[in-house]
Amino acid sequence: MIQSMNLKKVLVISLILMAFTAGMNAQDTLTLSLDEAKKMALKNNFELRNSLNDIETARYKVKETVATGFPQVDATINYMDNIGLPVQLVPGDFFGEPGKDIEVQFGTKYSSSAGATVNQLIFSGSYIVGLQAAKAYLEQSQKNYQKSRIEVIRTVSEAYFLVLATEETIEVLDSTLAITKKLAQQTEIIVASGFQEETDADQLNLLVSDLETARNNAIDQLSIARSLLRFHLGMKDNQRLVLLNEDIDRMIELAAPESFISKPFDLNNNIDFRILKNQQDLALLQVKLEKSAYLPNISAFLNYQTQAQRQNWDFFDAKGKWYSSSMLGVTMNIPLFSSGERYAKVRQAQFQFEKTRVAEEQVGTQLKLQYETSQSELKNALLTYHNTIKNRSVAEKIFLRTGIKYTEGIVSSLEYLNAHNQYLNAQSQYINASLNLLNKTASLESLLTSIYE
Repeated sequence: MIQSMNLKKVLVISLILMAFTAGMNAQDTLTLSLDEAKKMALKNNFELRNSLNDIETARYKVKETVATGFPQVDATINYMDNIGLPVQLVPGDFFGEPGKDIEVQFGTKYSSSAGATVNQLIFSGSYIVGLQAAKAYLEQSQKNYQKSRIEVIRTVSEAYFLVLATEETIEVLDSTLAITKKLAQQTEIIVASGFQEETDADQLNLLVSDLETARNNAIDQLSIARSLLRFHLGMKDNQRLVLLNEDIDRMIELAAPESFISKPFDLNNNIDFRILKNQQDLALLQVKLEKSAYLPNISAFLNYQTQAQRQNWDFFDAKGKWYSSSMLGVTMNIPLFSSGERYAKVRQAQFQFEKTRVAEEQVGTQLKLQYETSQSELKNALLTYHNTIKNRSVAEKIFLRTGIKYTEGIVSSLEYLNAHNQYLNAQSQYINASLNLLNKTASLESLLTSIYE
């Protein structure tokens, strides 16, 4: 009875441990589709997280600039203990002792003062322009963030496609390796029976060795591709990444490359061009800022101060006297002559603004050329992809038929080897063409996208 109870306890504990382990494994394994990978990257990507910090920094920069135009209040508290009062010599005539210097100490042992000053900016051209520049800087940070989002989506897509392509390469190698191993084993049996030359078996064994080496290299490349994708996703080290089971053909169908070929290009919608226009606005504001140096600055101030002097430390005594003073004033700073310094700064800012206008023409032309190039490359990639599908289908038929003929003794091992290499080459061309088509689609999409939602 006791043994039965102990056995039940062991079973219960084992079930709890198994459930806990399964839960941990499920928690550490992350299965993602392409859309889920994009969403995760938008949330966890290192570059995007820093871009969000830049936006918040810009927001507080605007608040800082706005605050300089509101009242600024400063308070001061001062306390002194005159350990040794200075001694001054006074002519004795004042004390009825002519011709003699009298030593006198002025002041009290303790003194304290408190005061407050309020400063208010009334007019400043640099403040007005600075406020506009701070808001433009915030817009620039937001546009940079949108550009980063577009770039991250493109980069994550390319990394995702690379993992899928490498996995498909491994699948092709596995299937080919299985067929070749089987033929090699059959050939060795036939060679042992004396019906086929030993060279045929050696060639197939060499082919098996080459396929195993290629498979190991592909597995290493897959590990690197996964690590790259994990980096762009901002994943933790203890998480295992598994991609949703979608083959390359399905990814191409979802990417819809044909829709991007016919999509028109709007220069003003391109994020790089919009960032450049914002930089142009900032350059123009810099011109205004330098011109504002010719304008006067006007500010007002209010000062209040109270002080007390004591021979004994009794500052908190209600009977002790405090002596107050206050002041109200307005200050106007009028720039008169700078020996051409202000003019030189204005001209420098104007030339910098002209550079942005030249850059606008340059970048506009480059982006249009980039669009035409990307569009042409996508067309060629799509054509190549369809051709490789046909070539792969034909090469696969030839390879399978040649394998059957080889087992029947109709063709030599050399012919089988040629068909095998042709098949692998067709598979490799298909996978490379598919990967290239997906990457070209993602590249053109990022060029046409102004904002990623």
